[in-house]
Amino acid sequence: MSDTHLHERYGKPRTVNRRLVIAVLVVLAAVVLAFTYWVTVIDRDKVTWQDHSFDVRSASEVVVTFDLQLHAGAERAVCTVHALNSLNTEVGRQDVEVEGDADGRVRMTVTIPTSEEATTGLVSGCLAA
Repeated sequence: MSDTHLHERYGKPRTVNRRLVIAVLVVLAAVVLAFTYWVTVIDRDKVTWQDHSFDVRSASEVVVTFDLQLHAGAERAVCTVHALNSLNTEVGRQDVEVEGDADGRVRMTVTIPTSEEATTGLVSGCLAA
């Protein structure tokens, strides 16, 4: 059977529009690149921290030590440090302004006055200032 006979019987085969396929692939690549940029650069936290230790000195104070890393050109941050009792109720709180060193890292030790004896102390959050 010839191609002409097949085309008469079944119709011409559909051809893929190459320009449309290329346009769709370009748009898809742009979306993937934009998402990757957003995840790695725009949405990156400017401040990260990690609790290091705490020491309950008395029924009226706790000492909290934490490490801080400033990212993306942030020069300082404000961290909120909490003291909690055995029921996980806040018994002390202090906002601390922190400035990073040359590479943006710093270890901070903060003494928090408490209204009753604390069982733990921790950083609840830091924001670039």
